Amino acid sequence: MSKHASSPYNPNIAHVFYLAGFIESWGRGIEKICTACKKDGVPQPVYTINPGDIMIEFTAPEDRIVRSVTHRVTDRVTEKVTDNLDEKYIQILALISEDPAYTSTVISEKLSLSRKTVAQRLKKLKEMGIIERIGSDRKGYWKINN
Repeated sequence: MSKHASSPYNPNIAHVFYLAGFIESWGRGIEKICTACKKDGVPQPVYTINPGDIMIEFTAPEDRIVRSVTHRVTDRVTEKVTDNLDEKYIQILALISEDPAYTSTVISEKLSLSRKTVAQRLKKLKEMGIIERIGSDRKGYWKINN
């Protein structure tokens, strides 16, 4: 986080990016990342420096994500129903409201859950009458009931 030498891993590719306008100046990337994190009120990233690469790990505050998802979903599903659901159910509903054509496979990939877990949760949401499947599994879509 302090002053350091800026030496691109591959100078030729870095130069092409600079000429194309993707890099505005050398040695400002970490500073810009830290400033953006501070501005957004999120923790500073953790840097892992390896011989062949640098890994940057960002942490998103969980409560901010859940609040955002809850707000998007509650206008489609009554608050009384969402009070009885955990975060993952609400995230599934948020994804369905984002794109009703999402399959259980896509939902499982987006939430990093197993397909079986998503299928069980979708089944429960259907049993509760919150959602229903219109059409086939491949070409159908999800409908969130009022």
